[in-house]
Amino acid sequence: MNSRLLAFGSLSLVGALSIGALAQAQIVPAGTPDLGGLYTGRTCLSGNSEVCPEMSREGAEQFLTARARAFADAFDELAAPKYDCGPATLPGLFGDPYTFQIEQLADRVVFTYEKDDIVRTIWLDGLADPEPGAGAFFLHGYSKGRYEDDALVVETSRFLFDPAGLAGDYVSAPSSTQKRLLERYWREGNNLRMELRVEDPIFLLAPIEYVMQWRPSEGPLSLPWDCDPVAAQRNLRLRPTKYPQDPPVVRRN
Repeated sequence: MNSRLLAFGSLSLVGALSIGALAQAQIVPAGTPDLGGLYTGRTCLSGNSEVCPEMSREGAEQFLTARARAFADAFDELAAPKYDCGPATLPGLFGDPYTFQIEQLADRVVFTYEKDDIVRTIWLDGLADPEPGAGAFFLHGYSKGRYEDDALVVETSRFLFDPAGLAGDYVSAPSSTQKRLLERYWREGNNLRMELRVEDPIFLLAPIEYVMQWRPSEGPLSLPWDCDPVAAQRNLRLRPTKYPQDPPVVRRN
């Protein structure tokens, strides 16, 4: 047989096997709880978190260490990343009233959020790449997941230090590399519920816990987010700096 044809045939076979393996990777095992879809309209059902509408600033601050309160008092809104179109972080992202999508694959679950074009990959236990080594930290952390009964349980750690990592409607406080999120997702009828626990021994006196619910969305996702820095910075006119004695900040956007 012509060597070129043989080589081409071998490449074709490898390509077919690769496509087959890829297709197999997309098959979700039987018995996996069906959580996939588009969701919107967040509602806080219960808990002690600052994203719950009934919580006051005083209620949120009771969970902050003295260290966290000192950071929050010194933090100037002018420095917040969102005014330069920096993406929202966790758990603050859960409180934003935008649509998101859940896609379930054999080895991972992918959350795609309208807000800031954020994509989170939840690696399923035993099927993920090895956990990053010491010194590897990420804005949205590193997430591992597993299915328990009818729920998806997600553990997220490896967060960067974030000056607004515990931001909410009533308070903006930092989070440390010790921050850890435990999320549990399940369906109640057609609605999606999430039970969340946020831990950070550096900046929280006790874990923050709450339950949220989203209803199905007819979609599709409104992407891209396409943040406009000029428009984002207009909001700073409503938030005067805490440090007017400093030289004015000239933004480069």
